[in-house]
Amino acid sequence: MNKPRLHNGKPCRVDEMQVGTTLFTVISVQSDSAKEAVNDKVKNLILNNRENSTKLCVGYSQ
Repeated sequence: MNKPRLHNGKPCRVDEMQVGTTLFTVISVQSDSAKEAVNDKVKNLILNNRENSTKLCVGYSQ
């Protein structure tokens, strides 16, 4: 069984992704004062910004 990873004494998740020669590392740690889960946060960001995305794409062509 894998030992859980810790960051400042709290359980965390570490994700890495390499793009070209750059390695991106993201460490996710849950906050004790969090008011919403990350899934809910991302969902709300997408829903709240979908109206803006149509404005950004006006006149866009490849």
